[in-house]
Amino acid sequence: MSRLSLLLWCLAGPAFASSALQMDVHALAHAASDVVQGRVTGTRTEWTDDHSRLVTFIEVDVRQTWKGRAAGRLTVVQPGGQRDGLAQRVAGVALLDVGDELALFLERQGPLWRVVGLSQGVYRVERPADGSAARAVPAAVEGLRLVVPPGSSPRPRTAVLLEELQQQVRREVQRE
Repeated sequence: MSRLSLLLWCLAGPAFASSALQMDVHALAHAASDVVQGRVTGTRTEWTDDHSRLVTFIEVDVRQTWKGRAAGRLTVVQPGGQRDGLAQRVAGVALLDVGDELALFLERQGPLWRVVGLSQGVYRVERPADGSAARAVPAAVEGLRLVVPPGSSPRPRTAVLLEELQQQVRREVQRE
């Protein structure tokens, strides 16, 4: 089974899964159909058709496309959310709020996108008040146990300059 097949198998499991393959920028960029920098402009949570689960739809205004063709406004769907006085939280899913500036590794699914690697595919953009360079900070992977792929060594998830993250993604795209 290839690494990508194994990853997709792990992510295709039930929403209460608490482990996923650890993905670095290389793996995220290769698994993503689109990588964008943008800002969350709206969210809404809905029940599934069978009224058994909540899903949240996140509207993102795309500022830059680093990979793929995503442009303008796109909708990301994630499991879980809050509605009708109830909340469902899914381990490993990053909470995204209106106003958040993000770099997102996405996979297109019809008219919607999903985040690759759960919260691993979310980097929060921080812009220091002193005007220094923006940083891309990996989203927390709360409740998610990252499994190191065979033959790899664990790598810490660290903040990088936003420009550096963009360059890493573009290098990976050129290698494809």
